[in-house]
Amino acid sequence: MDEPTHYKDDLSIDWKKSDPHLKLVANNKLLTPIQIYFHSRKDSTELKSFLLLPKDSLDLMTYSGKLPDSIFTSKFNDSIRISYFWGHKSHIHPDLNYLYRLPFKRGKKYEVSQSFYGKASHFDEKSKYAIDFQLNVGEPVYAAREGVVIKVIDWFTKQGGKELLNSANRIVILHSDGTLGSYVHLDYKGSFVKEGQLVRRGQKIGVSGLTGYTNGPHLHFVVRKENDIAIPIYFKGYEGKILKKGKRYKVVE
Repeated sequence: MDEPTHYKDDLSIDWKKSDPHLKLVANNKLLTPIQIYFHSRKDSTELKSFLLLPKDSLDLMTYSGKLPDSIFTSKFNDSIRISYFWGHKSHIHPDLNYLYRLPFKRGKKYEVSQSFYGKASHFDEKSKYAIDFQLNVGEPVYAAREGVVIKVIDWFTKQGGKELLNSANRIVILHSDGTLGSYVHLDYKGSFVKEGQLVRRGQKIGVSGLTGYTNGPHLHFVVRKENDIAIPIYFKGYEGKILKKGKRYKVVE
């Protein structure tokens, strides 16, 4: 998951009895599709995948065999691991030519503390094209692209080491091409938008903070496609240029 969130806030997966069948039912609580995977616990082989549409439900499995339900579900849980990601490849067609707005206020230059392939933490598939901007706590954050808010997390208060990897406040916006923009490490109660809200490019959506796995205040911004894979992003006024660590940039509209 995108900088892992709380499973039950995104979807539910439960066994339900519907005589004579036992069904494994998934319910999507989000406004974006979800891709669900079955993996073998033995060797992590992908066995099957599913597309779960926004705010929809889906039967992942139906059982009507001779084993008692409790025995079957126990055997299933012992052999199958379930994972999921926001978005689905059939609904995502990244517009790599889109020029984003820098996600901070006009009239001031902000430094990039980490850019593409940053050695500190931008080295895996989900972060290799992320950018960290040096915003202080309480500075406003603006939408880099228009879209629909699909996730707001603003109740965390602490910052620290890897034990707080899942404890960063964030806003996630679904774009028209199906990609997802994440604004991370926001302040406690530092969001100005709600889930389901349509936001404009350049709209103030929150304030920067110091939450989650970080050693200092900054805004972590990344855009991803399916399976949490980050994509390269470029900004208005800096066409074709990768923002560089240590350089300062300003909004160009």
